Amino acid sequence: MKKIGAFILLTVMILAVFSGCSNTATVSVASATYQPLINNYGEQLPQYLDKQYYFDDKPISIQESNFYFINAYLDLSTYAMYGYFPANAKGYLDLSAACTEPGYATYGDYFIEYAENSLESTCILLARAEAEGVTVTDEIKATIDTSLNDMNTNYAAPAGQTLDDYLQAYYGPGNTEAAFRTILERYYLADAYSKVYCENYVFSDEEKFVPYLRYALFYAPETSDQATKDKALETATAMKNACSTIDDLTGLAQNAQQAGTVYDQGDILVPRGRMVPKFEEWAYEEGRTVGELDIIYAPEYGYFVVGYLGTQEQEKADLDQIALQKLSQSLLDEINAGTHNLHSTDVKVSSMTTTEVLIVVFFTLAGVAIAAVIVILIVNAMKKNKDTGSRGKSSSKNSSKPSNSKNKAADKPKSSKKRYEEDDEDDEEDDEEEYDEDEDDE
Repeated sequence: MKKIGAFILLTVMILAVFSGCSNTATVSVASATYQPLINNYGEQLPQYLDKQYYFDDKPISIQESNFYFINAYLDLSTYAMYGYFPANAKGYLDLSAACTEPGYATYGDYFIEYAENSLESTCILLARAEAEGVTVTDEIKATIDTSLNDMNTNYAAPAGQTLDDYLQAYYGPGNTEAAFRTILERYYLADAYSKVYCENYVFSDEEKFVPYLRYALFYAPETSDQATKDKALETATAMKNACSTIDDLTGLAQNAQQAGTVYDQGDILVPRGRMVPKFEEWAYEEGRTVGELDIIYAPEYGYFVVGYLGTQEQEKADLDQIALQKLSQSLLDEINAGTHNLHSTDVKVSSMTTTEVLIVVFFTLAGVAIAAVIVILIVNAMKKNKDTGSRGKSSSKNSSKPSNSKNKAADKPKSSKKRYEEDDEDDEEDDEEEYDEDEDDE
């Protein structure tokens, strides 16, 4: 569930940059055919399904387009669960509500473009996979077998349903086990291509190596009174002056942290876009020399004694993100060149701006490796939150590292060298516990 949480947070931050045309769905559906789906999601969703889409003039199965539309609906409904978007009586996104995003009349219009962009991005990745000989492996097939078996054992059978009936209740008419297996193979194949791309990507030295800093933080953010700021600067200056070399900073900072004078200290890599501006600016300033010491003020945290340790290779996870950004850009180049075309005979298909394409690519890559059973888990979580009146868990966890966070705590953040990693693991465990409880309720 960690990937789900990360994806939600990422998308919440970037939703505001979407723009585009308004789309309208007018298809009427037979309630009897869609009654199981209506029971799960409400009456609004079915009218947006069963559209015939084409990618490069090749038809996409109705079941596959429905799969992406339903997943998109669950993604956006997560924001409704947390109070970011309007919710309907069942707790899902209210598709009839007026949309506050520019260029959309209703959230239904917004939803159509979001789903279409997800579908097109995946189709482009699949076209790349075919052209480069990336295929569905036995490992992927085994993963799908396990997912379907678990879904049947843990959800369908206890509900007194066949797997076919259960899948159609969540993904629409026609999404039988055979159809769903085909969709999942394509779903996982897109992820397999992205992994191959990352594994084969050749990094430049500039991409691979980033500044490596040693630091000691004297906590005095811009909300502090002047006396606190003055004291922090005084003690930071004293520590810097006491250092004969950069090596001295470690011992002095560790002792001061134990004494409560230094709030946090250590050595840290500084990739672009990951730290607060002042920290990054100093790290990348031309002319830096190994062993150089300085004092900087970052209003988010206070005064830092910083030392330049040179450059160091980034961790694999960070390098993977760079490769994914390059993949995103390459797909954008194909779209701008008119290489591919997604269209529908049923509804107007939106044009995609540069920003939208980049967002959608990351949406696809972030979500594609997650088993489709997640839809069922999200449904259960939303049901529980609706019953309890909860809008999701709040967290006061923060980090004293100079990360580029949008959230500024009024109080001092907890200090921990591994705060990010520990928070992710803790949140993942909490999410798993929450979903386990939901499954038991079912």
